[in-house]
Amino acid sequence: MVDRIYDLYNVLNDKNGTNNSSEALDAYKNLIEAIKQGPQEKKLALQFIAKFCKNFPAEMTKTIEAVIDLCEDEDITIRKLAIKEFPTLVRASNDTLQRVIGVLIQLLQANDTSEVTQVQNSIMTIYHINPKETISGILSEIQRSQEDLLRKRALRFLCSRIATLDETDLPKDIEEHLVKTCKDIALELDAEEFVTIIKLLSTLRSMQTLVARQELVNMIINQCHLEQGWNGVDTDRLSLVATFMGHAMSLLSKNVHSTKFVVFMLDYVIEHIDKLPLSSDDKLDLFRILAEMCPFCTEFDRPKERLAKLFNVLMTFLPEPPVESETGTNDVTPDFQFSFIECLMYGLHQLSRKYPDFLIAEENEERVKDFRLRLRYLYRGASSYTTQLKNALNGKVEGDEQDEQKKTRLIAYKICSNVQIMIRDLCRSPPSFKSNVILSWKPTEELKRSHSESDGGATTNKNGNGTNTSNVTTSANTANKRARPEKQLYRPPSGTQTGGQKNRRGGYQRY
Repeated sequence: MVDRIYDLYNVLNDKNGTNNSSEALDAYKNLIEAIKQGPQEKKLALQFIAKFCKNFPAEMTKTIEAVIDLCEDEDITIRKLAIKEFPTLVRASNDTLQRVIGVLIQLLQANDTSEVTQVQNSIMTIYHINPKETISGILSEIQRSQEDLLRKRALRFLCSRIATLDETDLPKDIEEHLVKTCKDIALELDAEEFVTIIKLLSTLRSMQTLVARQELVNMIINQCHLEQGWNGVDTDRLSLVATFMGHAMSLLSKNVHSTKFVVFMLDYVIEHIDKLPLSSDDKLDLFRILAEMCPFCTEFDRPKERLAKLFNVLMTFLPEPPVESETGTNDVTPDFQFSFIECLMYGLHQLSRKYPDFLIAEENEERVKDFRLRLRYLYRGASSYTTQLKNALNGKVEGDEQDEQKKTRLIAYKICSNVQIMIRDLCRSPPSFKSNVILSWKPTEELKRSHSESDGGATTNKNGNGTNTSNVTTSANTANKRARPEKQLYRPPSGTQTGGQKNRRGGYQRY
């Protein structure tokens, strides 16, 4: 049979590869039939079909079917050879591109790594033949397929092989086409796939402008359906919205705003968080998201009503000062939940910059008076803990366990320091909102710098008022561009400082 295939080749070659004769056409059809023979015949016929297919456009459908059959062969060598020839079919007839891309995307589900690599290489070769149609074909297959593995690998291919190309291989017009096509299918994807598309788009050169980044934020807002509100009990929906908000964070700036997210949290979420069947870590994560959103929030409707909700939730975390009696003061140490307090106080501190009249409004006079009493009591507790923590941090420690314990104390120290800074602002008359704070879950390098800068300290009086002399500032851009934080919860112990233990996620410290 091998000799017969060579005879067919000679016929096609003698006829100069043209389809002007019935003899050449019959020879080509017989080559296609030879695909069904043994391994050697398959390899040889495939090689000759790739050489002459461009001369027989009327037989292209049968040609593609034959190559697809080889992609299902038991011999991986034959499968890889067939996959390698797909770009040749596209060069022979551009009408085959969409079908070929569909087949190749299906083949991304292969188990063999070398086979998947060959599939990716063939797709990239076709991309260089016709970039726009290739991108459209990939995204169309993602949109159409019900196979999770296929969609996941196709999206990963887009992110790792196409979105990372330089300007030569991904020029402006092709990038714009990629952006447009991604936007067209984005709202039809599931949550994980949508996040992948947002990540992909956010890395593209054309999406680095303010207008483009605001457009990405708007896409996330639409995917969250914030206008539908929240019923206060559906934790799955809340978790989904929180995930999307977390991915929107890296897009925010002083000109790309978080207002709709903040309003959603104030209107529907913060009053219900404490009642939800969630772990402390997950509740803290929700408060942290709100805190990080607040610096990028612009003015919104009904500020008094919405700030009152935030204020009231913060008050639930602020213990009342002990009542002095004839027998003395109650010495029971309250459970200061500083991690939660830091988030809520930071949110109030940031939003009050836009509405400074809230804390001095006549109707809030009694409430604010109680608020300040609790802040001063909290300040004294925080001062005690920061002293203990600072002494522990300045002590000599050795070994991995001690290093981990030092990291734990460093974050705990930063939480208390942040709370003190904000208390000093809030206890002024009228309240001040000038201090900028590095939130405690920022990268460790920032915390270390903040600790060293705060060694000069701040002078305070017994009421918690004072002058901040530490330099704890950061730009909005630095605060915005960071990895998601570790979930660390700090409740200061009443006695000796102890190291944190691993939480249910296995790797983070819980205080």
